[in-house]
Amino acid sequence: MKCAKCTHRKCYLEGQNCTKIGLADVKEAYVEEQLDIMKAAACTEGRFYNNLTRLEETVEFCKLMGYKKIGMAFCIGLNQEAKLIEEYFSKFFEVYSVCCKVCGVAKENLALEQIKEGVRETMCNPIMQAKVLKDKEIEFCVTIGLCVGHDALFTSASTVPTSCLVAKDRVLAHNPLGAVYSRYWRRKLGINPSDQV
Repeated sequence: MKCAKCTHRKCYLEGQNCTKIGLADVKEAYVEEQLDIMKAAACTEGRFYNNLTRLEETVEFCKLMGYKKIGMAFCIGLNQEAKLIEEYFSKFFEVYSVCCKVCGVAKENLALEQIKEGVRETMCNPIMQAKVLKDKEIEFCVTIGLCVGHDALFTSASTVPTSCLVAKDRVLAHNPLGAVYSRYWRRKLGINPSDQV
């Protein structure tokens, strides 16, 4: 599959199926909790498309799912933003948050590369973030600015559905798509700067 290079988008426009996956396979994939999540996601998209921020859509989705307890796994570098997000979520849910430096383990304990040699650096700890939130019996979780790789570890360790609320990009103010929208960054990255987005 090379869907990103597709020029006709007939799956979207006409319902064309370019795979060997049939409707029966799709129906088999969306059962029980997956089907509930898909229904709530479709409602969120249908009712609030282009009207709410992702932050607000997250609340509406969680309400549709009937969640009462949600978690936030965040980068300590975004602690002020996480504080504001938690304040907003707390209007609707019981919220638990855990920062990436939980447990305070030095990088040298796992032989991890450091940013600055000779200075004590605390490692990010995404698997323990997931454990702490699991112990709080949350029903849903959002990630806020976890590093590339740490987010993958967190998501794979999470025992509840998890959505990325904020994708970290220190260079582009946490807007990774800025590299695609900016002709300067496209040229720097070796992406055709004249392609329209």
